[in-house]
Formats: sequence, C-alpha cells, structure tokens
Amino acid sequence: MTHPADKEERTEDLIEQLLAEESDETAHFAPGKSTTIVELLPEKIIADLLKREQGSEKYVVDGKIGQGGMGAIYRVFDQDLKRATVLKVILPGVMEDALLFSRFIEEAQITGQLEHPNIVPVHELGVLGDDKLYFAMKFVEGQALGEILKGVRDSAPGFREKYTRFTLLTIFRKVCDAIGYAHSREIIHRDIKPDNIMVGPYGEVLLMDWGLARPSDRHDEADDTGEPTCSSDDALKTKYGVVKGTPAYMSPEQAKGLVAEIDKRSDIYLLGTTLYAMVTFCVPFTGNDIYEILANAENGNYVPPGMRAPEHEIPEELCRIIQKAMGYLPEDRYQTVEELSADIDALMAGDIGSVRKEFAKGEFVIEEGDAGYEAYVILSGKVEVLTTVRGKPITLISLGPGDVIGEMALILQAPRTASVVATEDTEVIVITEDTMHQGLGQLPPWMGKVVDSLADRVRNANANVHPLMSGDCTYHVMNQIRLIYAYWGKPIIDESTNAAITILDTNAAVYEIATNLCITKEKVALVVSHLIDSNLLQSYTGAEFFIPNIDLFSQFIQFAMEQIRIESSFDNSMKKSLFVNGDELVVRHSVTKGDAKSTGGEPTAVVPYPAKDLIGCETEEEKLAHFDAILNQLKYLFEPKAPEEEENV
Repeated sequence: MTHPADKEERTEDLIEQLLAEESDETAHFAPGKSTTIVELLPEKIIADLLKREQGSEKYVVDGKIGQGGMGAIYRVFDQDLKRATVLKVILPGVMEDALLFSRFIEEAQITGQLEHPNIVPVHELGVLGDDKLYFAMKFVEGQALGEILKGVRDSAPGFREKYTRFTLLTIFRKVCDAIGYAHSREIIHRDIKPDNIMVGPYGEVLLMDWGLARPSDRHDEADDTGEPTCSSDDALKTKYGVVKGTPAYMSPEQAKGLVAEIDKRSDIYLLGTTLYAMVTFCVPFTGNDIYEILANAENGNYVPPGMRAPEHEIPEELCRIIQKAMGYLPEDRYQTVEELSADIDALMAGDIGSVRKEFAKGEFVIEEGDAGYEAYVILSGKVEVLTTVRGKPITLISLGPGDVIGEMALILQAPRTASVVATEDTEVIVITEDTMHQGLGQLPPWMGKVVDSLADRVRNANANVHPLMSGDCTYHVMNQIRLIYAYWGKPIIDESTNAAITILDTNAAVYEIATNLCITKEKVALVVSHLIDSNLLQSYTGAEFFIPNIDLFSQFIQFAMEQIRIESSFDNSMKKSLFVNGDELVVRHSVTKGDAKSTGGEPTAVVPYPAKDLIGCETEEEKLAHFDAILNQLKYLFEPKAPEEEENV
C-alpha cells in the first residue's frame, strides 16, 4: 500500500472521485501500519500550515469506509499529526437542502460537545475544496458489537471464550455511561443498537453514529408529520427520509411516529433492546418484512428473553432488567439511565438477593417429578416438604426463614424428589447456577474451586449410582413402553383406516416412564419423539401414540439390548402379538417350540386364582389392610437399624 506522503492526488479530487463511484468497495490501511519519520523543520511546517487553503492538503484519502443518509465516510491520513482519522463528508444532495445541511452541522456540533471516554470524539469541522463540508473524527479500531454477537452466536473460534456474559455486561455498562452523560447534557441518541457500538482490542467501548441525536426538549419540524420512517434494507441502516431509528430495536413511540413523546426514556428502551440482543443473540423485533417488524415494535410484541433463548439460561434477574427497560409505556421503564445501571451493577456484583418470588398459601413452590434448575432461600413464611407414598402425601419436614430448598438442582439435572408447598404466604430468594457462580466469584478463587470440585463429585457419584441420568436410556425407555403399552393401552378402531389399534396417552406414558426409571421427563420425551420420527411408533391425534407393529418394535428392542450388552433371562424368541377382542386388548406370546400348547380359536381369558385363596381376605377393606401391612413390613426391612436390632432380625 502506498504511504500517504507519497500520494500526489489532492484530497478534494479524490473525494469527488470516490463520491461519484457506484461501488462501495472499501480500502483500508493495514492494522498497525507504521508512518515515515520526517525531519521536523519548524520553518517549513509553519509555512505549510499558513499557505494551506481550506485544509486541502491536510488529509490524504486512503479509502471509503461507508455512506449514510447525509455523508460519505472516509479513512484518511492526517499529515500534520501523522495519524489515521475519519472524515464524514457531506453528500452533494444534502448540500442543496437547508434542513439536511443544518442537521449535518448539528451532528458534528452535538458529538463534538459530548466529551466522554465512551463517545467517539470529533476533532474538527471544516471545508474541503469545492465547498465540501466535513467533520473529522477519531478512527476507531476494533469490531462493531453486532459482529461480536454474531461471532458468539455462531461459535466462531475464540468468541465465546473472550466475550463471556460478564464481559458483555461490562461493555453494556460503558454504553450506559455514555448515554447517561449525554442525557446530563440534555441530548438523546435515538438509534442505540449493537451495530453502533464499537469495541476495541484493549477494552475500548465507543458509542457511534450520533446522526439522529437531538436536544431532548426539541422536536424536528420534519418529524411533526407523525409519519413513521425506517430503513427497509437488511442492514437496517439509518437513512434520512425514512424512520428515525432502527425498527428491530425501536421503541413503541418511535415506531408510531409520535415524535413529541420521544424523550430520554426512549433511549432507555433502546438500551433494553440492545441488552436483549446481547444476552439472546437475537434482535427483539422480527417479521417477514419491514412493515411487520415495525408493527411488532409499535405494539411492543417481542418474545421474553428467557423464552427466546432458553439454551443460554439467562438469569431471571437479568430478564427482569431487560423487560423493565423495555416497558411498553415510558412510565413503566427505568426513569433514568442511572437506575438501570444500578441494577446491572448489582447483578454483576452477584447480588442475588434482588431475585425474589412470592408464593401464596397452598401454592406449590416445587412439584415432585418436575425438572429442577433453581434453589430457594426462604425469607419469610413456612413450607412443608411432601412426598407421595401409595398415592397419599406424606409430610417429611417443615421449613421456615433461612432454610434452603431444592439445592440439589444446582448440582444435578434430575427430577425433583419431593414437593414443597407453602403453608403460609411465603417469599423466597431464587438461586440459579449462574447466580451461585456469581456469588462464588466474590470469594477467594480457591473457594469457588472447592465448591466446583464437590459438585463434580456429587455429579459423578449420581451418574455411577444411576447411569441412566447421564447415559443412554433408549433401551430402558423402549422396554418400559412395551410393558405399559400392554397394560395401559386403550383399544380403538382407527376411523381413517378402519383398523383395530391400541393407543397410549403420550404425556401419561412419558410421566410414568420417567417415574419408573427415575430420570427426567425430557429424556423420555426425546426418545419417544425419535421413535415416532423413525415410524417405530406412530402419533395419533397428536396427544396419543400407538405401536404399528409390536413384533418389529420388540425386534428393535432386542437389537438395542444386544448392542449395549444387556442380558435377559427371558426367552426373546417368542413373538408378541396384540389383538382386540371387542373392547378388550389381548396380548399373545406365540412360542415356536413344537411341544407348546395353544388354545386356538378366539382368545381365551386366563382365569385368575381367587384373592381369598391367595391372601385370605374376604372384603375389600381386609385386602387394603393386608396390603398396608405388607408395605409396612417391607419398609421396616429397609430402615436403618441399630446393631442389636440387626442381630435380632
């Protein structure tokens, strides 16, 4: 690349040539390029500065960076200070429009007055040859935050490791500082978004593009038409003549064109939408076209961040902060940037006490069998821990203020082993794995390592005790399907085929299998879904499923059993068939051996032995009492005993 000092073209000629080019191809200085050291002769330098006309030889153009609605942006070399800088040069059409011309100057003046470490500085306002107005700004090296978020979202090499949630929140806090300072000078930005935030390699964060900024107590005459305007291209660039803002991030009052209602709280909404993108890696407002996006922005129609990206496990408190900043009505939002910043600071400091929930008397805090991801510290009220035995709830313990419940959810991804019900109106602090680690981050590093090590040991122990929690449970789930299908299946006639089939309630089956195997419902549902996709099971009305070929299904189970080396004592050569006799389901195992006897003809019911002969009970009450006695005996066998009791047993 030719050094700027060796270029002979005059700056104004190059700019006029570049402005006339239809191509947006961009040339750049190589990063870290050195400059030639020249002999500093005071007389020559002073003479050159005095004879220079309209800054024509001060800047040497190196390439066009981009173009907005009012100006083209170039990277240039400042020959006086020997540094790269940026010029924003007014477009010819803008020169002919008095309103646009004044806005161009206002952008330079507003940005120039906002001297803050996180706002791009403006160096000068001047005129090039042929009366081309320009202003010079700091050349910012780094990446736009929008590109960084794409890199993290797409798992580009090094991005996830470098830009952790804490790092992204640190970047966001610096943007809040910039907006807070601008608001103190009664200036609102109106176009805050990730693409307008530059992040440097050494922690620099600069809020760019103040082209839509204006004093908070003034409304532009051109905006008073109330006609919403916005960019319709994919990049959603700011462009005069369409909306003042970016639809995917726009506040409702901006989308509606209610210019008189746009104030500092509109910027707070934009901070909320920017933070939304920083934690979900998605824009808040989407649609099939620009009009649908605008309509969603106008109505505040967005998916809550926790639901939009559940895989990122966004802390509940962070979701609360985003949704408060994005309050539909301005009065529902943070009223100042400082309030928003204070909540972000508390979150980053690990202040988990701000995440609270209230439960009314009789309401479930935790339900047995559900997947658990949170623990709770009781602030006030009382709860009871319950488990179900023989269909009856049994109270295990009562807990009150200061007690912790559900703590194993922070270590193990397993179903809840008991239910917790509020016996009084109860308030709790919510603890997630993320907030727990934030809290540990406030302690000496060795403390966090000790806790992580203990958690790993519990996880490993649980996996060894119950390998299905962490391993492949496919065979076990399929075998459970086969067993409960014969017992709980409901015989029906499929109206579409007029064939007799047996259906099983999908949700009930998933819950039953998860309970039997002591694994999560999510793991069971995953296996069932895959079997339906493979046509070994078939969906019926969306809420039930059936086995289209029980023998084929059993063969596949046998194959899976052999592959994972599970031994069975049963004869797996028997064929399994299902029959529907009236409204009854009949399961038949046909034996291939020649000496096996068959009843033949219609299915014959197996006559059961009378209950009286088996357990000696005459009435239903006696039978239930006998069952209860058996269970109590079994329970006693497995209760821990003192040594002398063991000898007696």
